[in-house]
Amino acid sequence: MLSRLCAALGALILIACTGEAPGSARNETPASTPGTVVAAAGPALWAVKDADTTIYLFGTIHMLPEGTDWMRPAIAKAFDASDTLVLEVLGTNDAKATTPVILKMGYTPGLPPLAERIPADERDELANAITHAGVPAAALDAMETWLATMSLSTARIQKLGYGIEGGVEYQLSTRAAAQRKRIEGLETMAEQLGFFDTLPEAEQRTLLVNSLDDIDDIDAVIKNAVNSWVVGDIDAVADLLEDDTRASPGLAKRLLTDRNLSWANWIEKRLESTPGTVFVAVGSGHLAGKDSVQSMLEAKGLKVERLN
Repeated sequence: MLSRLCAALGALILIACTGEAPGSARNETPASTPGTVVAAAGPALWAVKDADTTIYLFGTIHMLPEGTDWMRPAIAKAFDASDTLVLEVLGTNDAKATTPVILKMGYTPGLPPLAERIPADERDELANAITHAGVPAAALDAMETWLATMSLSTARIQKLGYGIEGGVEYQLSTRAAAQRKRIEGLETMAEQLGFFDTLPEAEQRTLLVNSLDDIDDIDAVIKNAVNSWVVGDIDAVADLLEDDTRASPGLAKRLLTDRNLSWANWIEKRLESTPGTVFVAVGSGHLAGKDSVQSMLEAKGLKVERLN
C-alpha cells in the first residue's frame, strides 16, 4: 500500500528534526539490526550532457544501516568531479531550521485523539503500533494525522536499525562539505511537508489505516528496496514502487509524477543556462518506473545514459 511509500519518502524529513521520529524516545539498541549490505554492482548512476554541462543522476535511500557499502568507484568518480551537489531539500541536518517548519505545519490545537480519527475496529492495532514504535500516545494525539502516520512508520524503521547518518544524503553532504562543493536544493522543507499537509483529512485518515495494515510488512519492504537499490536493479525498484502506488494514483501523482516533471524541467534549464558538472541525488523511486525523471528528460529529446 502507498503508506509504506509515504513512510520512506517522509523519513528523511521527520528524523532530521532531532535524529529521531518526533515525540519518540531515542532507542539506542535497535530491536532488529540489519546485516551490513555490500554493493556488488552498486546503485545505478546516469548522466545527461550537453557541450559544456554534465548532470549526473543518482537515486538515494534516505535511511540505511551504518556501514552500508554503496559508494562504488564510478559513483565516487562522478561525485568528486562535480562542482555542485543537488539534493531534494536543504537543511535537513539543521534542527533549528526544520523543527519550526514541522511544528507549524504538523500540529493543530484541538485535534481529537488519534484513536478517534480511525474506525473502532482499527484501534487495537493502533495501540499495538504505538507501543512497538515507542512514541508516546499523547505526542501523537497532538499531531495532524499525516504527521502521526509518518512518525509511527519512521519510528518502526529506526527500530529496525536504519538511520539518517547511514543514509545517502547525509554521506554525500558530508563528502561535499569536505570538498567545499556548492550544495543546492530542488525544494524547500515547507514544500516537501506541504505534499502531506495539504491532503484532505479523509485521505490522511485512510493513510493512517493503511499504514497500520501494512506496518508488519515494513521490514521486508525496506530490505527488498535496499537490496534492489544497492545492486542497481532498477526494474525491481520500479516493481516495488508500482505495487505501492497502484492503489492511490492521486497521491502517487502528487508525491512522484508531478515532482519528477518539475525536476526534469529544472535539469533541462540547468543544461541550457549554467555550465559545469552537477551531481543530482534524489530518492531512488524518482529514478525508476515509467514516470521517472529520466523518462521525462527523454520525452524532451534529451539523451540519458546509464553509466554503470
